[in-house]
This record gives sequence, C-alpha cells and structure tokens, in this order.
Amino acid sequence: MDESFKVGIIGGGAAGLFAACQLKRLSGGNPVQVTLLEKTNVPGKKLTLTGHGRCNVTNRKDASELKKGYHEASNFIYPALKEFGPEDTMDFFENELGMKLKEEENNRIFPVCDSAVKVRDRLLSYISDSTEIINDAKAKKITKKDGFEVVTDKGSFHFDYVILCCGGSSFSKTGSTGDSFRLASSLGHQIEPVRGALVPIVADSASVPLCKGLSGVSVTAGVSLFCDDKKTASTAGELLFADFGLTGPAVMEISREVPSDLTGIKAWLELDLVPSMNDEEFDIEFQRQIGEHSDTKITTLLSRYFAASVAETIAARAGVSGLYAQGFTKENRKKICREVKHLRIGIGKAPELEKAYVTRGGVSLREIDRKTMESKLVSGFYVLGEALDVDGISGGYNLQACMSEAYLAVKDILAQ
Repeated sequence: MDESFKVGIIGGGAAGLFAACQLKRLSGGNPVQVTLLEKTNVPGKKLTLTGHGRCNVTNRKDASELKKGYHEASNFIYPALKEFGPEDTMDFFENELGMKLKEEENNRIFPVCDSAVKVRDRLLSYISDSTEIINDAKAKKITKKDGFEVVTDKGSFHFDYVILCCGGSSFSKTGSTGDSFRLASSLGHQIEPVRGALVPIVADSASVPLCKGLSGVSVTAGVSLFCDDKKTASTAGELLFADFGLTGPAVMEISREVPSDLTGIKAWLELDLVPSMNDEEFDIEFQRQIGEHSDTKITTLLSRYFAASVAETIAARAGVSGLYAQGFTKENRKKICREVKHLRIGIGKAPELEKAYVTRGGVSLREIDRKTMESKLVSGFYVLGEALDVDGISGGYNLQACMSEAYLAVKDILAQ
C-alpha cells in the first residue's frame, strides 16, 4: 500500500476504537493513514459505562456457544467470533494493552483494575501514534465518488475506505443518536426498526407496590413475556426487584421482546421463582416439606427457596401469612404454587430506548458480508457495532462483537 491509502473511522465508541487498534496491529508497517472522526469532545463515552463502569470486555466461551447470545444474528456473527474470539480479545488486552484480566461468574472477563475509564484511556494511548483523532466532528454527509467524501463539523475528509460505527440510538448523552442509520441509509442501506434492548422494565401501577417492597432483592427465576394472553418469549436467570419494576440480567435480556408500542396491548412478565421444578414437582416437594415440618411457619419453609422477604410477600399474596404447616390445606398449596410459579408483574410502559444499554435494529444484515463486514451495496464501506442489527445479551457479548467485527473489517481492508 502507498501513502495515499486512507481509512476513515466514523465514530469513536467501542467499535471505532477497536477498529483503530486492529489497524495498528495488522498493518505490518504499511503506511496506512487512519483518521477517527468523533462526534463528541472525547471518544469512548459509552464504553466507560459498560459493565456498570467496570468494563466487561468479553465472555470466555467457545464461539459455537457464544453465538447463542446474539438472538437472530447468531449465524451472522459466528464467522467473526471464530476468526477473533474471546481468547484473542483477552490476549490483546493483556499482552498489547498491558491490562491484567480476571474471570468472574458466568465466564465474564473484567480488567483487574475494574475501571472502564482506564480501559478507554489505554485504548486511546495505544492508537495515539497511529490514528489521527478529530473530536467534535459530527459526520453530516457521506458520498461515494472516487473513494468517500465525509462532511463533518470540522470540514470535509476524503478516504479510500470508511468504517461506519457511530453507534445506535440508546444513551443519547454519549453521542448515540442514530447517526449511523442516517448515514447508511443515505448510501442505500435498509434500516431495520430500532428499539431498546438490555433495558429495565417498568411495572404497571398494580405491580409497583410489590416491586418496591422487594426493592434490592435478587432472585433466580424463569421469566416469560405475555402479550394479550400469549406467551411470546421466555428466559431464565437472575433478576432484581427495584422501586420502579424489574431489572437484572434475565429481565434485561427479555426486554428486547417487549413491543415498542403497547397501545391496546396487555403485557406482563410471569416469574417462576423455582425454575428447577415444574408445578407438579414443586407441589410434591412443598407437600413433603409440610409433612416433615408440621410445627414450622409456611414463610419459613418458603424461605428455603428464596429470600425471606420474598417468602413473606408470596405468603401475603396467597393469603396464608402467619399459617403453620400443620393443617395447611390443598387449596392453600394451590395458592402458594400459583404465586411461586406464576407470579405476575404487569408492564407499565414500553422499554425506553434512551435507557437501553444496547440498540436492537439497525443496518440490515442481509446487506452486509458476514465474513468481512463490508457492505454488499457499496464497496469499501464497512459497518460495525450497534450500527448493525446485532445485539447481544449482557455479559461481555456486545464488546466482543465489536472487537470481532473490527478484526474482520480491518483484515479485509488491508488485503485489498
């Protein structure tokens, strides 16, 4: 490649920073001119919020298992995960960025420093000698003619290749306001409907008192979404009660399935607080507990399955507070089973895109080559990160997707 070879990265979020890193890693001394155009005054604002400020950089699973966390995009993302997987990401962080990592529950990988800000700063330091970063340069227009012309608040730039990765539409304060969709659309790309994913769920007025009363309490539960009496989605995992409703991994995961407009729709979540047993198995088990502990309060027996505060709430809802196991009737057991296995939490409103950690929707995957991340419509144009219709579950999946996609795009650009 000669000195005129120019790559423009539009967006300085996780995908953009990872793309710049890969360009430095893989260029092999080639005189590639890399320019990163960032809309805000500093790159990586949303990155500093990931992992609750600790930065869950990846998830240590095999690619064939990891891909299951990307919903409808699992087959699309698989080649990227195979080419540059979690082990590669960990190797980059530890051996090139010099950041020690640690593994936590559910294979989640974090930096030992527990600081997403330090991760962002280390990435910026790593690319400081290979990438020109121009802040406050919102991309207004992009055209393809003898390369690409990108018009920004800081003037116009000409590039041979463009990597579009200026995020989705969630957490707009970090700069993600749908610019990716506007720019991709101007080049002829279809944008799949955008909605929030990985977002807490607000309970309706009837369910708020229950949630508020248990605020801060976590349980492991099955979670099913019902819309107009039809089950539309289900998952299982940890959830957390909050003053406003529900949050936690399981709830955040299923939030992407809640309709973006609930007008005329009756929607609720059904919680199974003992997901390891079906209704009949739980009733038999609970009946055994009653028989073996006749002088014990029902709330005490229930607290063997979940927190005492949850047990008190379940007993109150079943109308059996204060009762002991001795003399506990079959009808009372049915009431307990209903509340334990089918606890209903009404949904007050559609998940807010502004509060979503990830955007569902974006540039149609049908128009992107999954082996290179290059547009099938516009040669030399690559799309990464939340700009794509790819969203993963929580636990390092979304950052890993950014890193894997960046690797494929850069590898393809440098092979030209």
